[in-house]
Amino acid sequence: MMADLKGESALEDISKASIQDIENLCHLIANSICRDGAIDPGQFSSIWSLEKWWQIQTGLRSILKTAVGKNWANDQISNALGSLDDSYKKIICDVVSIHKEALRNKLIQDTTAVSHSVLADFDWKLKLTLASDKLASLQEPLLQLSMDVRQSNGKRKIVTVELDQSELSKLISSLESCSKSVQQLTTTAPQP
Repeated sequence: MMADLKGESALEDISKASIQDIENLCHLIANSICRDGAIDPGQFSSIWSLEKWWQIQTGLRSILKTAVGKNWANDQISNALGSLDDSYKKIICDVVSIHKEALRNKLIQDTTAVSHSVLADFDWKLKLTLASDKLASLQEPLLQLSMDVRQSNGKRKIVTVELDQSELSKLISSLESCSKSVQQLTTTAPQP
């Protein structure tokens, strides 16, 4: 998508708009990313055809997300914009700077929402299961685990499971593996 902006025709199409129009468009794109909203292409119909508008909007959206996601400096953003006039590059860099924190938060939120559900809280009880059959004298401990899961739509759901000792060991191993993976990701992630 960034290649769309590096193409000479896309750069010429951006240059057809005034600096004020590009500034407004970039702010609208940043706000639409942060709020998952849409932009009315009719606002720019006097400047571009619908097809050109979509190409420019998609390219600018990609530049904003990439610049924030990779923590680019202004010179890296300018390089990605190729031969676009410096005044347009400055506007795009300024918009990235203004919306950087909100865009970063939205990108993180979208990334962490991949699972669509998050464990908010949990409670556990240990039970001793006794056999009712005279032939079996089962005295197996069971763990009753109640998990409060927050879904992506904000609703909470209680999930309750009973685990024997081997199932509990598997669950603990899985959670430890997840914890190690998260720790590795957080220590290798670039700091802002």
